[in-house]
Amino acid sequence: MLDIFANYSIWAILGTLYGFLFGVIPVAGATTALLTVFGFIEIFKADPYSLVVFSMALVVAVCTGDLFSSVVMNVPGGGGSAATMVDGYPMAKKGEAARAMSASLGSSTIQGLFWGIIAIVFLPFYVPLVMSFGTPEMFVFVLLAMTCGTFIANQYWFRGIIGLCFGIWVGLIGLDPITNAERFTFDWYYLANGIQFAPLMAGVLALPELWEALRTKMTYMVSPKNNWQQIKQGLGDVWKNKRDSFEGGAIGAFVGFIPGMSSQIAEWMTYGRVVSRNKNPEVSFGEGNVKGVIAPEGANLAHKATTYVPTVLFGVPGAPFEILVIALLSIVGLDLGSTTLLRNPKFFDLLSYGYMFALAMSFVIGIFFIRYATLITRVPVRYWITPVIVLIIWSCVQYTGGWEDYAILAICAAVGLAMRYLKISRISFILGFALSAKIELLGLQFFTLYEFTDLLTRPISVVLLLCIVAVVVKGLFFNSGTKIKYV
Repeated sequence: MLDIFANYSIWAILGTLYGFLFGVIPVAGATTALLTVFGFIEIFKADPYSLVVFSMALVVAVCTGDLFSSVVMNVPGGGGSAATMVDGYPMAKKGEAARAMSASLGSSTIQGLFWGIIAIVFLPFYVPLVMSFGTPEMFVFVLLAMTCGTFIANQYWFRGIIGLCFGIWVGLIGLDPITNAERFTFDWYYLANGIQFAPLMAGVLALPELWEALRTKMTYMVSPKNNWQQIKQGLGDVWKNKRDSFEGGAIGAFVGFIPGMSSQIAEWMTYGRVVSRNKNPEVSFGEGNVKGVIAPEGANLAHKATTYVPTVLFGVPGAPFEILVIALLSIVGLDLGSTTLLRNPKFFDLLSYGYMFALAMSFVIGIFFIRYATLITRVPVRYWITPVIVLIIWSCVQYTGGWEDYAILAICAAVGLAMRYLKISRISFILGFALSAKIELLGLQFFTLYEFTDLLTRPISVVLLLCIVAVVVKGLFFNSGTKIKYV
């Protein structure tokens, strides 16, 4: 452990600072932060494990930084802490910004610690479960991931299917694994190796949101005078409402275990739960009730911790941002879900170290940052959006460095804006793209070696099939009230 501390602490510190910065920037978030890492990925190739620590610390710190812009600007950081805005922003307008941020930070950190120990620290103990998965089980598990992203991650299941199918088709662009012939490339040799993750994720997810942020009007927020008193009060609120915090963490952790689900779903589920249980609150929800920030923030880091379970063990993204984690680590030679990595104790040790280090450091930074958070509102949007967009573009044109990199990024951005306008699920699209190669390979193996009826003779496959049916029923008949920003 001393060797890890000596050799990788610098990466944990850098990842935490870098992630916290992107968390504070409104609309940026984990996806945007991870996208920019593609621009300097060469730094990590000498020691791939440094990227394990850096990326994990970055994700944790981003989630912590998200809450500040939600409270003081009424704009979530990259989609995270969206539900926190409902009561956090009214609290800020009443002069209780520090209390709202302190309560959010305390709830997020406590639940992140508890569920992080269960999900991240004990991750190696779940490996035997993965070893019991054969081709049929993995095939059905990937189908379950796609089903969850299509029928639960958005309100419009039919548009989710369209997004999923479109994503799978885009993911199949390149070389046919059987014939080695080009397919769907339109005779453009540049596409022979497929579309790269960075420009696609940037164009479809990040750039449309940053563009919308440029048109957002920010309200100037006055800094409270009694910051430390409010900070103490906010932490006390977490203890008084520990049940709401823990319930938020439990919901966030559960949603994180389900592949393809965004944290927004967990946050809105938690917020709806706390509102329904408190029928006659002293302060109405939506007008500055502190429980309205404690509950959803309890789900924030708990969700991020458990998303690493399907991501690491199966190579199936537990959340949209995990797709970038998989892509980044594969570039440096670490293939998530592979047998080699699952038997590598150093990988799991560094993953746990990066998580716990960033959790502690982010909390300390967050507490001292509270008194300055309202200053974010004084910075014109164009001053922080413009450099972020430039950094993303630079990171996405490292593949060849030629005009074709810019062309594919522009095409992906146009597709992302069109999907946003038409309300075609971008989460389903990205999930289909990320899992296209895996579902093709598993499908070929399954239908060559097995019959569909073989699934009914394997207990794990039967359970997964029942989960698929339950997800479809939930999406068709019980998903109309999901309150999430459409992605």
